[in-house]
Amino acid sequence: MLRRFQDVGLQPEVPALLPGRTRLCWPFEMASRFVRRDRVVGRLMAALYADLAGYSRLFHRDDIRTVVRLRHMHRLLRPVIRWYSGRIAQTGGDSLLVTFDSVGEALKCAVMIQQVMARENDGWPEDDSLRLRVGVDLGDVIREGRDFHGSGIIVAVRLQEVCPPGGVCVSRAAHDRGGCTQLGLPFEPAGELVLKNVPQPVEAFVLRPPDGSRTGLRLVE
Repeated sequence: MLRRFQDVGLQPEVPALLPGRTRLCWPFEMASRFVRRDRVVGRLMAALYADLAGYSRLFHRDDIRTVVRLRHMHRLLRPVIRWYSGRIAQTGGDSLLVTFDSVGEALKCAVMIQQVMARENDGWPEDDSLRLRVGVDLGDVIREGRDFHGSGIIVAVRLQEVCPPGGVCVSRAAHDRGGCTQLGLPFEPAGELVLKNVPQPVEAFVLRPPDGSRTGLRLVE
């Protein structure tokens, strides 16, 4: 039976002995733990993670209106992501995970997302603005079916958490490989940041929206 599992590309986990028994209780109790290893793919990619600042406040103020505006936001951002050859990996009600083969395209997309959102917020009161925080990293990304893992995604998520609303926070790897100088983006050094669940400090750079959060960022094409 083990040979038949191996012939189709399945690899069983080694089961532990149950108390009071001297024989392994597989394959029946272990059948649900078999995985196809050929579906796990890892590669160097750019990861962009965007999250809405103040989502809970907006939702509790007017839940229906917030849900409708979030749907509209996703409809606005999807064409932008496609334009820069991004692939939407995961979406939440107030968040978005996108992967790119080119870190330069990821940076351009991050800036354009903030431009689109600045225009979308025009005319809304400050407290009702949909202001995104965006983090970008270049690192290992592992895809397993519809799930994405890896250091690149973890760092992008953590950089987003320390990013000012309306801005973009990137790692040193994304900054240097993405050609920020050629893009004319005035990133400010943020130093080495200690990020949650990241074993080593990450050197980061922050692109803040000029004149507050309402003006939007500018990209040199």
